Amino acid sequence: MTTANHLRALLDRVEGGEGRDLALEGDILRALLSSDLRQWPKRYIGLGEAITSSIDAAVALVEKVLPGWAWGVSGEPPVHGKSWHASVSNVGFGILGVADDVREKAIVGEASYVPGGPARALVAALLRAKIAQEGQDA
Repeated sequence: MTTANHLRALLDRVEGGEGRDLALEGDILRALLSSDLRQWPKRYIGLGEAITSSIDAAVALVEKVLPGWAWGVSGEPPVHGKSWHASVSNVGFGILGVADDVREKAIVGEASYVPGGPARALVAALLRAKIAQEGQDA
């Protein structure tokens, strides 16, 4: 099982970079899917694009890692250049009380002011959701 500290280290790399990063993508997929990457990306994501630069690939990763969870991405006002906000939640875009099973603990992963693009923002939110799922705040 992946530790929260390992996920935090990946999160720092996602939020601190820009553009496609194949080494980071491999590390993320190993951490989240813990499978043989020789079949990646076709087998694990179903797309040829990179999860750090393609929103379609990032969405496919979220849907594979946390199926049925809500996700969203939006552009932030350009205060210090263009940045992005993303959310991944088991309760419908982070709105408490929307979960089908009220006994389920609300888990929300949010990433704000990520400059690396919408794909990186969504992957960052996914990592924060996985950290929260392990019982630790990001």
